[in-house]
Amino acid sequence: MSDTDELIQNVIDTVDNACTQKHGLTEQLQSLTQAKQQIQHSSKIATDHVKNHFENLKKALNKSLEARMSEMLAEIEALEKSNLEPLHQCEDMINLSLVDAASCIEEGKGILENGPENNVDALLKFKDAPHSKDLHVLPEVPCLSEVAFISVDFNDGLSERFHDLIEEEGRIYDRAPVQIIDVEERPGALLVKWEEVDEDTEANEFRLQYCNGQTTAWDAEKCTFHSVYTGPNTSYLVRRLRTNKQYSFRVSCRIEDHWSIWGIPRVAKTLITHYQWDDNTEGYSTSNENKTGTRSHGLTRVLYSKSQCYRAGFPISFRILDSGEKSPLDGLGIAVTNDDIDTMKREGAVFLACNGTVFIDGQEMKTRLPCLSRNSSISIETETLPNGKVRVSVQVEDKELTFDWNIDKQVTLGMIGGLGMTPLTESTQCFFFGMIFSHEDWKVTVE
Repeated sequence: MSDTDELIQNVIDTVDNACTQKHGLTEQLQSLTQAKQQIQHSSKIATDHVKNHFENLKKALNKSLEARMSEMLAEIEALEKSNLEPLHQCEDMINLSLVDAASCIEEGKGILENGPENNVDALLKFKDAPHSKDLHVLPEVPCLSEVAFISVDFNDGLSERFHDLIEEEGRIYDRAPVQIIDVEERPGALLVKWEEVDEDTEANEFRLQYCNGQTTAWDAEKCTFHSVYTGPNTSYLVRRLRTNKQYSFRVSCRIEDHWSIWGIPRVAKTLITHYQWDDNTEGYSTSNENKTGTRSHGLTRVLYSKSQCYRAGFPISFRILDSGEKSPLDGLGIAVTNDDIDTMKREGAVFLACNGTVFIDGQEMKTRLPCLSRNSSISIETETLPNGKVRVSVQVEDKELTFDWNIDKQVTLGMIGGLGMTPLTESTQCFFFGMIFSHEDWKVTVE
């Protein structure tokens, strides 16, 4: 290549790099714009919330104060009325006695001025008059210490307590105390993980919700969220999700006696199809998007999964919706290959029989799990170990059995012939899941 060609190629490479840089900067600018909008929108929403909250507090407080004031004024009025009543009665008696005394004085003066010595009848009549006999009787008037003195006693510390309460009302966060940090795809599910981001917050209970579609933090209140988990864990597997459909997740934590604000919604979707039974296996029928397999009539054989879709590190669960008669070789499990249609009690398989016996590579284990029956729940979890073995945990109801499974490398590699599969590595182990039942009516759903 000539010097000129090299210079031309340098220009081409530089322009390509500049285009890539421009594209990356444009995307970053868009992300920055969204970040600014989030701050501005959340600030406006928070401002409105504060104003509305304190306006409502003012109205509620004013209403309570008015009600208490009216109650106390009514109580004062009632006390005034009840305590004045006997004094009014005493006053009426005194006024009546004053009238009688004045009348007696006028009548006595008249007799004395008209020659009382010549009018004996008038003297006797005046002597026997009722008002003349009661002149020495005075009604009893209570002293001031015996009379009510209506007063009011207020709590001097109430305004300070009001002030202290108002000072503690509300808290401004620039971030919610707990945030979703990762969402991992699972077959027909999403594993949502979160963590506390506020060092001053110590939460021991979390709440996870999701809604259909994509939403932002400021539009979240307009969406219908569904609670899927409440508890102490910092991750949860949300099952029964549609493939390639967006969902928005949000999380909060309990702080003392109340729930915190919600974290920023995280939008995610799974592209991994949910676990499915093979819908073309003789002797079985499938339903519920191939998640449920039912033993019908025909030859006894194994119903495997539609593909080698179960991957180590993921959980898989089975629930027996209905059951029929039991046979010794009936049950379910996972297998490296799907080439043996006659049994799962064989090399390269972990098999749980209906009587609770667990077989590894066809070898029976001593520990037994509960028998399988209608409504039984079975969970299998696997983990690839550094030595190449697979740690398997099989749980039926509340009893669990854990063991290390040494998968034969030759078996692992030999399964790819004619199946279009890639060889498994020590870091990635994939399996088929399967079930076999001799009698009809067994119905098993997988998640």
